[in-house]
Order: sequence, then structure tokens, then C-alpha cells
Amino acid sequence: MEGRRGSQNEGVRISQELSEGEKRGTTHRKTTVKKCLNNFGISCNEDEVPHIAILGAGGGLRAMIALQGTLGELQNHGLLDSVMYLCGVSGSTWCMSSLYKHWDWSDKLLSLEERMYEMLLSTWSLPKAMKMLEEAAKDENYSLTDFWAYTVVYGMLHELDKGSLSDQRAASENGKNPYPIYAAVDEKSFNKLSENSADTWFEFTPHEASFLGHRASVDIKYFGSEFEGGEVKRKKEEMNMSYLQGLWGSCIGSKEENIEFIKDMLSFYIIERFGSNSAGFSGNVERFSTPSTGDEERSIIDITRIVHKTNKCLLSWKWGSINNFLYKISGINSAELMEDKIISLIDAGVAINCAYPLILCPERKVKLILSFDYGPGDPFKTLKQAVEYCRQNSIPFPEVDENLLREENNPSDVYIFRGENAPTVMHFPLFNKVNVPGHVTDSRFKFSPVRFVYNKEDFSKLLQAAKLNVSNNKDKILQEIRHVMASSNRSNLYSL
Repeated sequence: MEGRRGSQNEGVRISQELSEGEKRGTTHRKTTVKKCLNNFGISCNEDEVPHIAILGAGGGLRAMIALQGTLGELQNHGLLDSVMYLCGVSGSTWCMSSLYKHWDWSDKLLSLEERMYEMLLSTWSLPKAMKMLEEAAKDENYSLTDFWAYTVVYGMLHELDKGSLSDQRAASENGKNPYPIYAAVDEKSFNKLSENSADTWFEFTPHEASFLGHRASVDIKYFGSEFEGGEVKRKKEEMNMSYLQGLWGSCIGSKEENIEFIKDMLSFYIIERFGSNSAGFSGNVERFSTPSTGDEERSIIDITRIVHKTNKCLLSWKWGSINNFLYKISGINSAELMEDKIISLIDAGVAINCAYPLILCPERKVKLILSFDYGPGDPFKTLKQAVEYCRQNSIPFPEVDENLLREENNPSDVYIFRGENAPTVMHFPLFNKVNVPGHVTDSRFKFSPVRFVYNKEDFSKLLQAAKLNVSNNKDKILQEIRHVMASSNRSNLYSL
């Protein structure tokens, strides 16, 4: 089924086709990929270039810093220009969203690496956080994602980004950079259907926001506006990047840890706003029900609203509340979703901490996946989950020998899986017996995903570990590109 409801770009698009913006971006990117492969002695025309994807796993600041190092080292060896797609989950999206503010980021990764460290070392402005949070609390769809974005995530990244995802269109269409895809999941579908259902998965690009399983999309500029029957009923301002960073990266630690983070930040906010005598304010907002006048009155009204709404969201554990663009629409196979006026989107790390479902969309024609695992615990968990997802959805995926994945606490630096009529997968555990010999467990603990502060030394060590996984395996990556090209040529020959 294919069609659009509404006028021009405002309506809902139901189609198997990629967005026009993604088509433009990937078409322009083919010129760059072809030139890159030619430089390595691989001859092909633009229609034959293999679609290679990088998957950056989640893992808080660890993932953000590690992906920066991974991309920088790929570029250092001339390999980044061979990549068609860059897809991230959670902390990896923080790195991506920072890079795509620059239309030519792939040409200046070293300077952006230095900028990342300076940003993490800088201080954050509480007044700025307060202003953003106070504005967010006025919205009827306020949720814990708003509070998380403007306090916890801002407190980690030290940067408020008021830009929008559509601002990244130039950087994603000009062919200089891989095309970006950001992952999320629909909480209701995840709880009901699990991570192995395509209906669970949601994606963001600079052009559209989409329900993967329903092949339903809306222009990113109108995502969050009120829709009914596929048409915009009330336009809202496009979501800013800081909010989206909070939405994509809200899975840090357990539910209990998240609750404590939010409570601590709320208390800190109140004390900074009203002084230490207001420490009991969060539990007793009624005593401010009769405010005074002027600025103080506005402040009390604002803080009362934030405390009331945040506490209410904590009780119901409400995250990522957004107007549903499929509300009262026909043509999708989910009567329940059509009836929901509000959807709840959360960090994809709660499902599969690496966005295989999005990159394996058949229209993207990905032949080689470079999966960089930055997550906690079992370094093969995302790989095992991808195998199960593909099995349940009849998606071609290479056979994975479980015997190769038994060294969970002392993995190698790369694992390669090939299959007939399936993409080749190269899986890179962040910490391994090659880049941190004898210190895998210690490194995982030291660079925990819930670590919120990095000094210069540890920032450099983490970058170096990620870079070694590329530099030590650059020849293997090139070998797999050659293998994928040879396989594609054989397939084309057989089809004649």
C-alpha cells in the first residue's frame, strides 16, 4: 500500500518506499562511496556500490565517546567514505546528533573530537535548564522525558541544542556523510509484543519519523503536531534536539536508578530556585497555592507546575508522550494504535541495544553491517537478539555459531559472520583481549554506561580503545567489502 493523507508534506505517508529525502541522500552518497572504493582498487559504477551500515550501540557517555573514536579512525584509514548509513541507539545518538549539526563533519572529525571533550569539560547553566524545563511543563504532553532531557542529559552533555532534526537535512543529503537513522521504540507495543515485533520499532531521520512495522511516516517537521485521519489538525513547533536526545537516551541504569536521578535533580532544581529552606517543597506543593506577585509569583507558578507534573509522571512512569500521527487513520493493521491519541516513545536500548531492525529494512539494501557494541554486560547480547528478531520475522541473517560467543568475559576484537543471500555482519566488542589485554572486566567497570563525568585521561583512553578496534581490523573491513562486492557481482552474473 502506498499513499499520502493530507496536503504535500503535512500528511501521513503509508508506503514501502524510502522517503524522498533519504533517496536523495543515498543517491548523492553513492558518488562518494564509488570514489572511496576506487581508491582501494575496487572498480564499480554508482549503481553497484554496496550499501554498508555502521551500527552504534547504546551505552551513555561511553557510547557517545566511543562512536566518536570509531568514526574518526575509520576516516583516518579512508574507510568512512565507504559507509552509506549510520544508525544509532541511546548514547550513540548523542554523538550523531552533535556531528550532523556540521554539514561537512566527516572532514573534520579530529577537531570535533576536541570539541566533544571541551563540551564535556565545560559547565552547564542551571538558569538555562530551568527556562527550558519551565517551558516544557506548559505543554499538555509533558512527561519524564522532558525532565530527563533538560536536567540529566543536559547535565551530562553540558550542551542545550535548540536546533531541530530537520536542520540536519543538508548534512544528510549532500553525499559527504552517511545517512543518519536514530532509533526508538513504542513503549506500548514493546510491552505487549516484545522487541521481536517490527511494530515495536520507531525511527527518526532528518526527513521523517516512522513506525517501522506499519510503514507509516510523517515529515519530521510535523512530528508531534496533532493529527486526525492522517491530516494535521493543530501544528506544533518542531521538537528540539535536546528533547530528542532525552527521548533517545533515557535508558541509563535500572528503573530504580532513573527514579533516584529524577528525584535528586528535582530536589536540586527546587533548592537552587528557592533556597535550602524549600527542601520539602516537592512533597508539599499545596503551601504555595496562594502565590505572591511579580516575578516571584511567576516562579512559584512555574515550579509548582513542574513539581506537580513530574511527580504525577513518576507515579504513572510516563515517558515520551507525543501526539499520535496515526490517530483515527485508516489503512494500518492496528485498530488499537488508531484509537490512541497519544503514543509513548522510549530509548531503544530497552529492546535491542543496536538497531538491527531499522537497518535491515529491505528497501535499504544493506550488504555489510559494522556493528560496534558499546553496551553493558554480555558483548554478544545484541547479536543474539538480532538473530532471534530475524528468525521471527523471516529476515535473512547470517548463521551465528554460538560456540564463538562463549568468551563473554574475554572476547576477541572482531567476529565476522557471512551468509547466503544475507548481509555480512562484523561485530566489534568495545573492550576485548586485543585492545585491553587482561583488563576487559576492569575496563567495563571503569567506563560504566552510568558514568556521568570523564577527565581528560579517561576520555583519551576510551577513544583509544575504540580506535584500536578499527585500526587493528582495517584490513579485515576492506576484505569484507571486497567479498561483498564479489558476491554481488556473482549474483548479477547469475541473474543475466
